[in-house]
Amino acid sequence: MKKEYLINLFELLETEVPELRWIDADEGQLDYYTDERPPVAWPCCLVDLSIPDTRDLSSMGTVPQRCTLRAVLTIAFNDCASLNTHTPESVRETALKRFDLLEKIKQSIHGQWFDHFQQPYMRRSCVPQKREDGMKVYEMVFEAAVIE
Repeated sequence: MKKEYLINLFELLETEVPELRWIDADEGQLDYYTDERPPVAWPCCLVDLSIPDTRDLSSMGTVPQRCTLRAVLTIAFNDCASLNTHTPESVRETALKRFDLLEKIKQSIHGQWFDHFQQPYMRRSCVPQKREDGMKVYEMVFEAAVIE
């Protein structure tokens, strides 16, 4: 796996989604903290890359492979705003801004080509996580095909 894949995503998110206050590799920042808050700024986007599938392009020796590149983005908010129908509209608007940010992230990455790509990033899912700590966290997955 190439470091450029991570650098490309960081630069893209930093440029296209300035509302994100923390962009980093996912090292468990939201899971392993001892104080009252994780070591990030809000909202944050933590990126984890993997290559879950490869296919040799030839049957001879060391050859290039066509790889599935998976980017898992963990997007977290700590606004604690409620969406229930009895919440004042201004509070609900704060909570609804999460969806605007998720859409902006999707629009920035979905269809994006980088060097060595055979197919662009395509969004595969966006799933909220259930948490007991008051954070609202979504996991957004993108996949691309690359040649390595």
